[in-house]
Amino acid sequence: MFKKFLPKQNNFFELLIELTASVNEAAKLLDEMMDVHRNFPEYSSKIHFIENRCDDISHKIINALNDTFITPIDREDIFALANSLDDIVDTIDTIASRMNMYKMKTNLQFAPQLTDILILQTGLLNDVIKNLQHPKQTTEKIVQVKTLETEGDVVFKNALLNLFENEDDFKELIKKKEILEIIERAIDKCQNAATVTEGILIKNM
Repeated sequence: MFKKFLPKQNNFFELLIELTASVNEAAKLLDEMMDVHRNFPEYSSKIHFIENRCDDISHKIINALNDTFITPIDREDIFALANSLDDIVDTIDTIASRMNMYKMKTNLQFAPQLTDILILQTGLLNDVIKNLQHPKQTTEKIVQVKTLETEGDVVFKNALLNLFENEDDFKELIKKKEILEIIERAIDKCQNAATVTEGILIKNM
């Protein structure tokens, strides 16, 4: 059980919880951005602010690793988990930035479905980090994150099919295809974070 290696100082877990909560917040803003399809500069700025906050949290984790002799779990695992979570928010920030830069003429079909999946995944990851001491619940949620990644693959394929069948403006097609690909990449990165967490559970249960 996780109780056997929980630290006297829970700072690492508190920072990881704060990090996953921020990643989920960014995913929700991105989903809203896709739904309303306007105010791109405002949404991009808000998401970038969260991305900077996540960088600060990641730096705090790294500094704590450097300053702590005995860590609750292997320091390499803490670093890998923080890095995998930071990768998600970096990718979300890239999507928002591209949306703001490209100023597409029409809504991006299937993008809201993909960002809905991203919200669910990041919410599950936040729950996972908050409940590491309950391995059974955590394991089930990790499986859900991976299942959602598979669902995301299906939505992404349908999005591309729809795009190539219905988008006549070549420039718009290129823009939309790139954004869809980056959203799909963010979903993949959620699965990667879940896999890292799963590895930590296996090592420490």
